[in-house]
Amino acid sequence: MNLPARSSRTPLLLLLVLWPASAGAAAAPDSLPPPAVRTWQAGLLRSDRLEHASLAFTLGLGLGLLSRRPATAAAGALGIGFAKEVRDRRHGGFDPVDLAADALGAGAAAFATRSLTR
Repeated sequence: MNLPARSSRTPLLLLLVLWPASAGAAAAPDSLPPPAVRTWQAGLLRSDRLEHASLAFTLGLGLGLLSRRPATAAAGALGIGFAKEVRDRRHGGFDPVDLAADALGAGAAAFATRSLTR
């Protein structure tokens, strides 16, 4: 199989990397969908909560694989999430649902650690 020369692929790769970032920048704030359409953005599955869960999972899994202990995975990730919420309390607001998302990610990390270290 013959692939095109690297130099001929470069503009296409640049376009693919740069295009999504610039495509959304042109949208005006008044062009957003009505609140009823975008309720998922403010509900239990808003992106901030998904970030909490995924970061807790990633940190917990790393700690769990290093220690080979599921309890360390859960406690470490939950402790970091709790510390972040305490910091948020000083700067605006403690969100218990964010902490619940951290707990979900920490629990998943503990489960994955247990499964991977058997």
